[in-house]
Amino acid sequence: MSPLVARPLDVFACPLDGIALVEASAGTGKTWNLCGLFLRLLLERRLEVQQVLVVTFTNAATAELRERIRARLVDVQAALDGRPAALADPFVAGLLAALRRPDIGLDDAEMRARVDRALQTFDEAGIFTIHGFCQRALADAPFASAMPLRQELGDDAALVREVVFDFWRRHVAGGTLPAGVAELLLSRGDTPEAWVELVRRRSAKPLARLVWPAVLDEPVAADTTALDLAFDDARQLWSAERETVLAAVHEALPRLNANRYKTDSVATAARCWDEIAAAPSALLAPSDKLLDKGKAALLGAAKLQPKKGLAPPAPHAFFEAADALLEALAAARAALEVERLRLVRRLLEDAPERLRALKRERRVLAFDDMLQNLHERLTGGACPQLAAALKARFPAALIDEFQDTDPLQWAIFEAVYGAGDAPLFLIGDPKQAIYSFRNADLNTYLAARRSATASWTLAQNQRSSEPLLAALNGLFGHQPRAFMQDGLDYQPVDYGAKPRAAFADRGAERAALELWSLPRDDEGQPLAKSNAMAGAAAACAAEIARLVDAGRRGEATLAGRGLAAGDIAVLVRSHRQGARMRQALAALGVASVELSQASVFASRDAEDLERLLGAVLEPANAARLRAALATEAMGFDAARIAALADDEAALAELVQRFAAYRETWFTRGVAVMLRRWMQDEGVAARLLSRADGERRMTNWLHLAECLQRAAETTTSPEALQRWLHDERRAPGGDEEAQLRLESDRNLVQIVTIHKSKGLEYPVVFCPFVFDGHAGGGGTDGEGRELHDAAGQQLWAFGDAEVEPGSEERAKVEHAAETLRLLYVALTRAVHRLVLVVGPYGVRKSAAESARALLNWFVADGQDAPADWLKGKRTPEEVDAAWLTFAAAHPHTVALRTLPDAPGTPLAAEAADPEAIVALPAPAVPPAWWIGSYSSLTQGLRHEGAAQDRDEAQRPARRAAPAALAADDVLRFPRGAVAGECLHTLFEHADFADAARWPEAAARALAAHPPEAEADAGRRVPMLESLLGDVLATRLPGGVVLGDLPPGKRLAELEFTLPAPALAADALAAVLREAGLPVPALAFGTLRGYLRGFIDLIFEHRGRCHVLDWKSNHLGWTAADYGPEPVTREVAAHGYQLQALLYLVALHRWQRARRAGYDPERHLGGAMLLFVRGVRPGWRNADGSAAGVWAYRPSVALIERLSALFDAVENT
Repeated sequence: MSPLVARPLDVFACPLDGIALVEASAGTGKTWNLCGLFLRLLLERRLEVQQVLVVTFTNAATAELRERIRARLVDVQAALDGRPAALADPFVAGLLAALRRPDIGLDDAEMRARVDRALQTFDEAGIFTIHGFCQRALADAPFASAMPLRQELGDDAALVREVVFDFWRRHVAGGTLPAGVAELLLSRGDTPEAWVELVRRRSAKPLARLVWPAVLDEPVAADTTALDLAFDDARQLWSAERETVLAAVHEALPRLNANRYKTDSVATAARCWDEIAAAPSALLAPSDKLLDKGKAALLGAAKLQPKKGLAPPAPHAFFEAADALLEALAAARAALEVERLRLVRRLLEDAPERLRALKRERRVLAFDDMLQNLHERLTGGACPQLAAALKARFPAALIDEFQDTDPLQWAIFEAVYGAGDAPLFLIGDPKQAIYSFRNADLNTYLAARRSATASWTLAQNQRSSEPLLAALNGLFGHQPRAFMQDGLDYQPVDYGAKPRAAFADRGAERAALELWSLPRDDEGQPLAKSNAMAGAAAACAAEIARLVDAGRRGEATLAGRGLAAGDIAVLVRSHRQGARMRQALAALGVASVELSQASVFASRDAEDLERLLGAVLEPANAARLRAALATEAMGFDAARIAALADDEAALAELVQRFAAYRETWFTRGVAVMLRRWMQDEGVAARLLSRADGERRMTNWLHLAECLQRAAETTTSPEALQRWLHDERRAPGGDEEAQLRLESDRNLVQIVTIHKSKGLEYPVVFCPFVFDGHAGGGGTDGEGRELHDAAGQQLWAFGDAEVEPGSEERAKVEHAAETLRLLYVALTRAVHRLVLVVGPYGVRKSAAESARALLNWFVADGQDAPADWLKGKRTPEEVDAAWLTFAAAHPHTVALRTLPDAPGTPLAAEAADPEAIVALPAPAVPPAWWIGSYSSLTQGLRHEGAAQDRDEAQRPARRAAPAALAADDVLRFPRGAVAGECLHTLFEHADFADAARWPEAAARALAAHPPEAEADAGRRVPMLESLLGDVLATRLPGGVVLGDLPPGKRLAELEFTLPAPALAADALAAVLREAGLPVPALAFGTLRGYLRGFIDLIFEHRGRCHVLDWKSNHLGWTAADYGPEPVTREVAAHGYQLQALLYLVALHRWQRARRAGYDPERHLGGAMLLFVRGVRPGWRNADGSAAGVWAYRPSVALIERLSALFDAVENT
């Protein structure tokens, strides 16, 4: 089938059927045309807003599309009302003229009615992110999609970790690995964390074909016997004969290869062998010292060959032993790598299935699962009616930013719209496909193009000035294969009719496209790369300072006003480049602000925050405290930290301060703690005094918000710290985690190229686009990611064979993405674009510079891409290519040598007194909310906090006694997850049937698996023993829980108490009058409801009691669970108030349900069981059970507290 010929799109006349591809070059009005298509489908096809599917890829883009489409509907409504301004709008005029054609059969009255209805129901418009669409598709047709009716949407990071850590525990830590494999894993840096990333990569590309070396299926067995012998031999000889060996080599130096053997290289080889000899085994020796180009080989017999006709070094047994070790190591590592890859293959086969099963079991749904679930149901044959149901639900679809699609997404849309003539518009620009690191796949776009029935282009640029557009057309049209890959030809775009703001620079003569060529050094050679980067930054900063100053003086203007700093953007690839540019601007007094798509969790401030939280959780841990003090936020230098070792008073004062922060965190929440820490430690003043102070302070405030949100779904401060640890190591990040703008002042904008996509700036500088460093190219981490000739994604491991040409194709694809990234950068400017071009040197070689992809645009087209990437062009050829290009466009392009004159510092600008504005009012909390015991005492205002659970405990101060049994429950892990596990155990265990306790224990461990520990295999019997002890212990009042019949106990009773106006001061007053301690109350007035869960209600001798399981670890002996430690723990956490609230709930419950209820006769007390210490043989001095806190308040107190819940606020 011959490829479709792309034609210019007339959005108001093109057919509305079939699969249509719309290629929208940068600045050609993609959203304008998308709005036109939407309104035509709405009016011409007479669809409702709910029936037109619009999909884009970010929440921000979705919100913008909603706003733009709705605004266009309002414009059409105004035009139909005859308003002149709306009628003069070219969009509205063109649309109405098309819709009023006789063949459409649509009069103004019907049009107005449809527009009115669309605006009235616009909240129901089918405008989604790709994940939002998949979620809606599965939710709207649960029976057609065969999906569970209830699933919890959330992050699956914890489940992925659980699956991988369990695999590691079974197959690595506790498995029977062949000898040497564990050492190989260790030497390669394989860890459960690293394998979590492997599984994540697999989950992100489920349709990629994994390619493994054929040898994995052959009977290859690793044997390290020869390696061990060779290692022992070489190590012994080196240890005994080191000086003799080196003396022989030094004596022979004049006779050896002078390029390879120098005094310093021999010294390096000696240090390598020192490290090798110190290693516990050959496999754990630094492999870079032994293999490949390692210097250790210089002392082997194979390399110690003299020049022709000269005598070799004096013979020594070590030379042969060194070679023998190198050969044995290479052979052993190759065989062990086979075993390792078998293990990796098993992981990538087993983990996805195990993860899916775990999600089904726990009814958890991650964002990527929505795509995979919908894809499976549409393409797997299990739900043939689903595609028809979706097409009926959405008879037309517009897919925005389609160049960022992937195989999974396209397969979904193709399954729904591939057959028939339902309109499916695929809108995007393949020249702006720059998100392969987010799994976007340009090959999928090209495959979809082949499926299209129509192909359109947007041919008019509405962004750039006419001179700049002519220069860019010349640049991208100079090279016949400008973007290297087939199917990505550049089509020149015309100057659009949209008015541009007039720009003038009367201070200097400049072209629309300024090319600044890197100069040569004093020896006539290309500048060293470091000097080139510094010179480019300085030159651009000087020109920016000149422009800003000219704007102030009225010599540089935009739309009749002075050009401002905020009209200028500097585009960079990385934060490092951005920091270099920011420093150069600051040196000239030019303030700047940075925009990036990087995650705040990747910042150094996130690392510092993790250190801070560690110190706050364990203030007495000297190492953690020092790590926190060393952060820039705390500002301690090395000398000041070292001095603490001799200043016990200062150290004690710091520990007390951090302990106070810990108490604030535990009682009032992480946000309050961080705010207090910032205030007490002077963090804001310290950070803002730095050159990048606004950036750093913005990061800290952003991180504090992220922590506060995460605290709503984590169970303890320790869990919150683990969450931050995981987020810092997770790839990418969602939109909420992207670095925020640190200032809204009118500053020069330093923007990463990825972040700049979709934006425009009057003046743009690209100081570092001459850099030819290639980056990873799809080879970072395990394996190689590439495509076969048909465009199928491959993930090849080890030395797996792929079809010929795939490796070369992968290099070209990586280079092509860099070209597309450059295209994005170069098309952001409206009036002026400044590029630094030309060759530079790296260690006196210009090869890296010759591979710089910017040079490809002006190459002569004689080389194939793969040949050109070898970097064979000379610096003179690179310079000549730029000169030829500039000469061909004399009116729009200027080529000049990089300016080297120092810039003139910018004078400080006087503050504008009218610019002072009031701060926004503090946020008003919701009037009504659902609270819990946790929300009253910790300030956790969310419904999820209503299910109270024990706080995680700090590690015990004493080590476990050596005599303590290995399966004693005191050895059971601590923390929030362990607490949940023990609560689940008691909730589901059948007290009377010990035969079923193993099942209950296994269920609890599966639902809430504590972190991996050496005694993991003993946990089921450990929990069985716990049940046996607790249920057999005689508690106060003579009750034995194991003897209670099922009808006398009720587990996990949920209660909700109305609280129209529960005031904290009134609650505190009642407690105080009763002589009870008053815990910190983190609320003012609760207007709403109090909700909670009582672990157990039981009836004994006619009275109903409440019981709460406590998993707190108080120590290792019976005395640690005696009356004094237990009472102290109850007071520390305010558990007495919890018990009182539960008794109030039980009192009101019985009052409503129990005939003849008399609280004096029917209301019992509360028991808190610290279950690790509750066992029949552990008794207090008075004979009572250890680990038990029992309390029966007066009925009068319960009724007074109950009355607080009936209080009505005076208004």
